[in-house]
Amino acid sequence: MNIFYKNLLRHNIFYLLGILALAGILFFLKVDIKNSVLEITQKRNALAVRTNSLSSTAELEADFKQASSYFSLLDNILPSRDNLLLFSKEIEDLAVKNKLEFGFTFGVETLANEKEPGSLCFRMVLTGSYDSFVSFLKDIETSRYFMNFNNIDITKKGDGFSGIINGTVFFR
Repeated sequence: MNIFYKNLLRHNIFYLLGILALAGILFFLKVDIKNSVLEITQKRNALAVRTNSLSSTAELEADFKQASSYFSLLDNILPSRDNLLLFSKEIEDLAVKNKLEFGFTFGVETLANEKEPGSLCFRMVLTGSYDSFVSFLKDIETSRYFMNFNNIDITKKGDGFSGIINGTVFFR
């Protein structure tokens, strides 16, 4: 190697080592900054998910508080099982009010569970005029019981009509 290059290297070695050290430091800083940015991004995403979950939880809690005032109302919409003892009497009173001859029997009972209300099948036999039947059915619609009619069979008998109504009444 030439003397010129040896002197140049000797005088500038500290500068070259400094430049190499700075390049190494910059490389490690770049890697560290990249890892820090990735970590910050992951934490920001996790924070966004948690914030969204917290917001949804707060909305659900507010909805629950609003709906809880309706729970007692919903519980009182369906009569209790014991109140069904009055059901046949109230239906009979509606039939008498509408001038219909009335016969009534209860059928199969299904107890209430968490998903569905209880139900009790019934059968009514009615005799009277057509207008009385229509009026009776309108009165049943406004009664305090929730009913489902499975079958309504009305036939003409002489001057009047005879009908059989099979249905279900619901309870809590």
